[in-house]
Parts: sequence; structure tokens; C-alpha cells
Amino acid sequence: MNIISENIKRLRKLHNLNQTEFANSIGVSQGSLSDIESGKSNPSVDTIVSIFSRYSCSLEWLLTGKEANQRAEKLEDEHKFNILEKDLINTFRQLDTDNQIETIEIMKLKLRHKWSL
Repeated sequence: MNIISENIKRLRKLHNLNQTEFANSIGVSQGSLSDIESGKSNPSVDTIVSIFSRYSCSLEWLLTGKEANQRAEKLEDEHKFNILEKDLINTFRQLDTDNQIETIEIMKLKLRHKWSL
């Protein structure tokens, strides 16, 4: 899988959408989205622009993945994280995209459980 494919999949999952919902929102078929996410095909320029417009993500991040890391590093410089927060960030960065998404989902579940008690 390439960076664009991973970032499109990450963006879809962060918005809690299945492939059909996300594909419909950007004007492609579910099959085309599946091929893009798996790296079998590259998104067209129109698809990239549609994702950028619909989800207000950075084109630089979508195409290269670099802005997200730069933003995280800048945030780390601006804030003094405690040891646990630094460990969390460093560990999270070592995970692949699927595991990062799963980790975020687990954290959200824990928060929901906390508030339901």
C-alpha cells in the first residue's frame, strides 16, 4: 500500500465511514475506493480534489503524509508532554495505519465507557 492509499483509508476510518459511504461522499464507486485503498490503483486528480474539498484535509498530508508528522513534532515542541504522553506518541508512530486506527477506536471506547459509568 502507498502513502495516498493509507491516508485515504485512515481518513475514511477517522470519520467512521464504511467504504460505500465514503465512496458515495467523494463520487466514486465502492469498488474503485477498494482498489485505491488496497493500492491496486491510484486515485484520479478529481478524486483527490473531491476528498480535499469534502473532508478539508491538507493536500500535503493526503499526498505525502508528511504534514501530519511535522504538525505532531511542532505540537510536541509547543507543549511539554509528560513521560506517559511522550511514550504514547512514540509508540503510536511506530504502528502501521490499521493499528493506529484500532488504537484510536479503543481509546474512544474507553472514554465512552468512562462516561457511561
